[in-house]
Amino acid sequence: MRTIALVPVILLSTAVPAASQTTLGVRAGVGNAWMAVPGNVAFAPCPPETDCPSAAEDAVRGLTFGADFDIPVSGSSGVFGLRIGAAYTDKGGAGSGYDANGEPDSVTLSTSYLQFSMLLRARAFWTAERSPSMVFLVGPWVGSQLSCEREGNVAANCEVTDAGIAVGAGVELELPGSSRARVSMEGIYYRGLREHSGYYETTRFAAMQLGFAYKIG
Repeated sequence: MRTIALVPVILLSTAVPAASQTTLGVRAGVGNAWMAVPGNVAFAPCPPETDCPSAAEDAVRGLTFGADFDIPVSGSSGVFGLRIGAAYTDKGGAGSGYDANGEPDSVTLSTSYLQFSMLLRARAFWTAERSPSMVFLVGPWVGSQLSCEREGNVAANCEVTDAGIAVGAGVELELPGSSRARVSMEGIYYRGLREHSGYYETTRFAAMQLGFAYKIG
């Protein structure tokens, strides 16, 4: 994780000279959130008088919205850059299992985070006019928890922080009559690496988001 996080930091030093071409973007989207349990940990059937929490592996709907700065890497003609941003993101999950008495038990974990990310951005142009273009994203993120609600005997715990890796791809299109404004549609996937319980549960969030970006340099 530390090695991956160093890559955008190194690239940032090369992007600073191109700060005059910085683009400000705002994005919002909707997707699915769930908690992944490596190894397919199962708690059913639950032995009598035993605490068998349910895993929140089923997806629940989540929202995300935020803003970012895209700083091109100097000398790359806009092909490479760093997208540094902050976003509000809903996470969590749902599941079902059995309590210590053998009765069905439905669970829900609802959390929200303020996430900060530094993503390497690569752009592939389709035409000589440089619009539309494909955008690819990868890099680390860290999140500070804003809220957490637990319903039922869910395995995952409320945690103050979360962190992981993001990957994404999408399409950008310049608005007619403007070389400074663009709209985009992107798919983004946040994979958490921090364990949220003794059962090695980690967050997942996949979303489609729409964006508007304006060159401020």
